[in-house]
Amino acid sequence: MGTYTEFIEYKRNEIFPYDDNYMEELQEVAEMFRNFDEALDVFLVEHGCGGELSNIETKVTFISLKFEQQKIKIPRNIRKWFTEHTRIERKTAFQICFAFNLGVIDTNDFFRRICLQRGFDCHNTYEVVYFYALNHKLCYQDAWQVIDQVPKIKTGKVDFAEDVMYTASIVDELEKFNDVSELVSFITDHITEFGYNNVTAYEYIHKIWDEISSENGLALSEKKNLYTSFDGIEEENNAKIKSKRTREDSIWGIYLQILGLSGKNISSIDTDRSLKPILKNNKLLHPLAEESFPDRNGINKILNGEHVSYESVRKILILLVFYKFWVSRVLEKNNYEANYGDTDRCTAMINDCLMDAGYPELYVGNPFDWIVLYALIDDNPLITFRDYMGEMFYLKKAEQSIGSIYAPERDTALTNPE
Repeated sequence: MGTYTEFIEYKRNEIFPYDDNYMEELQEVAEMFRNFDEALDVFLVEHGCGGELSNIETKVTFISLKFEQQKIKIPRNIRKWFTEHTRIERKTAFQICFAFNLGVIDTNDFFRRICLQRGFDCHNTYEVVYFYALNHKLCYQDAWQVIDQVPKIKTGKVDFAEDVMYTASIVDELEKFNDVSELVSFITDHITEFGYNNVTAYEYIHKIWDEISSENGLALSEKKNLYTSFDGIEEENNAKIKSKRTREDSIWGIYLQILGLSGKNISSIDTDRSLKPILKNNKLLHPLAEESFPDRNGINKILNGEHVSYESVRKILILLVFYKFWVSRVLEKNNYEANYGDTDRCTAMINDCLMDAGYPELYVGNPFDWIVLYALIDDNPLITFRDYMGEMFYLKKAEQSIGSIYAPERDTALTNPE
């Protein structure tokens, strides 16, 4: 793990926006992030798997034996993890943790480092039981006997007017229990409060978005004083048009400004208030970074208290904290340059918010996190982040232009992604 992480960290420190081959270097990084099976190889070695890692049968046999020893049904597609680089579902990931006798800390590490996901979601009753079981060295079958005793839940809308049960308080309660009956009673008594999750993250996002989007907020202040639109032309320069903007229009405009993509140029790729045509299959963006990339729809749903995937919430939180920190500094100094210590302070602020919300800290081996961490060490972090987004736009725009010349029948491929 050290060698891989150190190499990714090294690339973070060796690429500069003014390099002649800047785009090629970014593409190289996007291609070097390891797939799940490559990360799993490291885990298997750490847990005693001998032989050549290139030998798939050796790894399949080793994993299968661990499952057999714990009397857990062996996943049918283990071989595909290595031959087709397929990712696993969370249920399978937890089965691996039980099969390898991991504790709570090591399970969280497995999800963060190997799966690039959050650890336990303590607003999910299944995962609450897994937490208790792994913490008390119960087997997988025992965990499912408990799950069969608790009521089923339906994911609901977050109501911030009501009292909410935070992840930290759930964990505190779980660590007090010494008997399964206490766990079952706790889940049963609080079943309605298990119908929503990401509460802390939603609250952070609400608060930060208000600071960014209010009438005299950070976004408008930046726009009035320093911000130049992507192509130097404002998308909306008519006060009458602005007065008719809906809330979703406003979210879209501020979202583009945060990414440095506002202006008429962005409409040359028919986005329909979505950047998916730019992000999809972009050579500068690893698929795991593309997946649940912060978007207008996700922000809007969170502001409405609607359910959004964990990965989407985490990435939106990172983006908004990053923007809030740097644009606040920008407005204080009237320029985009970082002061000494700002990078460490911003990193700490993002990590504090992530940890409070029950999410893993920034990890250089996570393709989306790497983009943010890469921008953070530059002299102008917000500009560098926006330059990265601009490079993705120009690359996709160039591909679209080439496609229109050599394959006219595919002109709509970008505007109508599958």
